[in-house]
Amino acid sequence: MDPKTVIGRNYVWSPIFDENSFVSVLHEKCVWQRDQYWLLEWALYDLVLHDTPCEDIYEGVFRIFSFVSHAMGSHLDPNDQFEIEDMESGVFYDFRERFQMVFEGFFAKQMPNHVACFDEVNPLLIKMDEN
Repeated sequence: MDPKTVIGRNYVWSPIFDENSFVSVLHEKCVWQRDQYWLLEWALYDLVLHDTPCEDIYEGVFRIFSFVSHAMGSHLDPNDQFEIEDMESGVFYDFRERFQMVFEGFFAKQMPNHVACFDEVNPLLIKMDEN
């Protein structure tokens, strides 16, 4: 799949926004779909590692980051009814840190070393490493 398409599928104002995307399912069903998150993360790595010009999608990437960060904050707020289902607190905190590092890496054009930095491996990045 094309990484810019993955971003578009997750960006609410994109003409190709997909209701089955990571962002949509997190928003509508309060579910962190690992497979869809891995795809989004892969797209960001692919864009940076292949030095793809992507100024045209900066707004979408930032809005994805902003929405998910807000959702994570809401998950932690006892006064907010939003709660990500079936996610243990340790896993949540790992993904919160990972999410921030990956998106910061995208905007800095310097992605974190996914093998050294994260305990859980994104299977799509392992496949990318093999190619």
